[in-house]
Amino acid sequence: MKISIVFPVYNEYENLELLLKEWNLELNRLSNFSYEFILVEDGSTDGTKDLINKLEQKYPVINLSSDKRRGYTKAVLDGIAACNGSYILCTDSDNQIKVKSLIDNINNLPLENHFLIGYRNPRKDSLNRILYSKLFKIFHNILFNSKLKDPSCPFVIGKKEEFEKLPKNLLLKMREGFWWGFVATCKKMEIEFNEVSIEHFERKKGTAGYSIKKLPEIIIRNTIGLIQIKLSKIK
Repeated sequence: MKISIVFPVYNEYENLELLLKEWNLELNRLSNFSYEFILVEDGSTDGTKDLINKLEQKYPVINLSSDKRRGYTKAVLDGIAACNGSYILCTDSDNQIKVKSLIDNINNLPLENHFLIGYRNPRKDSLNRILYSKLFKIFHNILFNSKLKDPSCPFVIGKKEEFEKLPKNLLLKMREGFWWGFVATCKKMEIEFNEVSIEHFERKKGTAGYSIKKLPEIIIRNTIGLIQIKLSKIK
């Protein structure tokens, strides 16, 4: 079996090499299992592009670097489109989610019409990000009633064909809050979730998320995006 691991990457020079080293080391210990890293670099300005060029020589990397910002949602979708594995794991490159979470669930991979999604337990993020998520989850539940503990968790595994059946026109309505929109779209299509606890770590290096000043406009865009998904018809 082959799994493709999609990492959206933006200004992660300080995290990326250690991240791939740890994942590569642990995944090499699994038998009857192959993998590739899809690095969807998104216009970084800190040397990340040059680092990825070097990492390509050491690890099974597909390099999707970009000179311009495409945004988190487009980065994830571009990564999924480039995958060659029968299963796809999407997760972040900030090293807050470790390879152990995949290994713990390697015998629990979802079948047709299902995704496996993590919930960060406990979540090690800034107070403003946690507060925003808790408040937005109330709104998300009113619209979609997902019953998930953590519908914005960036740890999602599924068969490649399950990812491919999701309409991009709906997913693209959430420019920043991709996973909120992903869960919403799946609920509209009656795709189910298996939710599992994963260990979440504090970000040791780099900058996490968006500044408080930018949160209001992000909340407005995400609110509009969710409403648009709710009102859209599946083609």
